[in-house]
Amino acid sequence: MTRIFSRRKRPVLEAIGQIFIVLSLLGAIAYGAGLYPEGILWQALVKMSAVGFLVLFVGINLRTFSHLLLLLALIGSVAGDVLLVLPHEQAFLRGLMAFAAAHAIFIILYSANRQRLGDVSNTRLRTAALLWATAFIACFTMYEKLGDLTVYVFAYAGILTLMATMALLSKFPPKLVGFGAILFVASDAALGARQFLDVPAYVGYFVWISYYLSQLLVTLGVMLTDDRPASYGGYRFD
Repeated sequence: MTRIFSRRKRPVLEAIGQIFIVLSLLGAIAYGAGLYPEGILWQALVKMSAVGFLVLFVGINLRTFSHLLLLLALIGSVAGDVLLVLPHEQAFLRGLMAFAAAHAIFIILYSANRQRLGDVSNTRLRTAALLWATAFIACFTMYEKLGDLTVYVFAYAGILTLMATMALLSKFPPKLVGFGAILFVASDAALGARQFLDVPAYVGYFVWISYYLSQLLVTLGVMLTDDRPASYGGYRFD
């Protein structure tokens, strides 16, 4: 991974974007540590701020179709964050559907930036195969606990694993986007275990940390990877 310097063409927007990244990090820390007033409204606002500021970061630097797809996927993720918090008997299912829509957009994004299959390394292919095997084992383990949500959870697991697979097969850097997509799978697997199985309470911290890092890494990976000489902040990752 190298850093390429070039002339800065939009210093004001770049500075604002950097502020949004910092605010996003602060929002993620505040939510994870519970540093917000009591009440569902505050919980939802602080939770959505983490990825919400990433949406703003992408929005002010929007220059390509890939950026637009990333923006829409992040918006879907923010919707999922809020729906999972709201006190509703079908909150989990509604959040699941919002994230499924976000993953569908991620799949389109990665497909539009895919590598030729012959150029994909064996490591990426093996990792993708391992993800599918893990998804199968996770679904089998939780099968008896899912009840009426069985079809929805299995469908979501398929979309989630396909998203991570397409990320690994894309031209985006595996240390950012590939690893970020894998973290998303790990986060949702832990969330499913927390929802349907008996797991320790601290698993909730892993769910949030891995989820936020996945969104941050994917966002940076897409925004900092560009075929043109310069990209955000005068840096890009090769």
